[in-house]
Amino acid sequence: MTANLGREAEERFGIKADPDDVEKLRAYLWNAYGAENQEIINKIFSSGEAAGFLTVNETYFFREPAHFSLLWDMLPSFEKTGLRICCAAVSTGCEAYSAAMMIEAYNKGVAPIPLSYHIDAFDINHKVIETACRGVYGARALREDGSCFRYMADPYLKKTENEYCVEQSLKKNISFFVHNLMNEIPSKEYDIIFFRNAFIYFSQKNRGRILFNLSKNLREGGILLLGVSETAGAHNGCSAAGLEEKNRKDVFYFQKTGPRTPNPAPCSPLFTETKFYNRIESIGS
Repeated sequence: MTANLGREAEERFGIKADPDDVEKLRAYLWNAYGAENQEIINKIFSSGEAAGFLTVNETYFFREPAHFSLLWDMLPSFEKTGLRICCAAVSTGCEAYSAAMMIEAYNKGVAPIPLSYHIDAFDINHKVIETACRGVYGARALREDGSCFRYMADPYLKKTENEYCVEQSLKKNISFFVHNLMNEIPSKEYDIIFFRNAFIYFSQKNRGRILFNLSKNLREGGILLLGVSETAGAHNGCSAAGLEEKNRKDVFYFQKTGPRTPNPAPCSPLFTETKFYNRIESIGS
């Protein structure tokens, strides 16, 4: 049955599961249900419960900071139109909250008129989406990688012993939901899609399908960001999905053909911690 579980993982989730992870799932089936029949298999895959055993859900705030520097440079392009972001395979939600923190910092310190935005964020694992909705994280959610943006997080993360709690005000522009990337995303158009550090889990035969589904939900000129280590392996699939590889300051990304989003260019220095707090003080005085 182990081989069948691996096949189920590929057919339903599109992922090529590690044999050790499949064994862990099999052990869970026997411990929790005392059986490994098709009815139980259908149940745990349909609910997304199986995904927790087959994927790694490590994430933290402002992971791969080069992407957030790129996001910062793009923000002025959306001051008139507003910005729609999708965080695909978001795990416990740190990526979505990081993007929101950056936009809020931009609105408070740089934007002449607040930039309107909305972030949709999903994962196939309902448990990690529940964590994202709660917005409560352990101490390792803030790490050295991305620490240059920590000042953007400070107003929205409340420290309680060994936990960080996301302020409720940051959640107003974020929608978390459960979704399987093997299926088309609910019909919306996004300016930017983050799909980072998850592409490697998908089997070769399903990677093109995943990229095609993501591309369909990008506006013309919209941008897809993959994990730094994943970009090279996705070139052919992105090209087939109508996405052109771009490079800015050694940051690689994919752009959908069309005029909607201009190539990002440095518009202003990244907002510094000192400038941020000086700006906040001036607003309050």
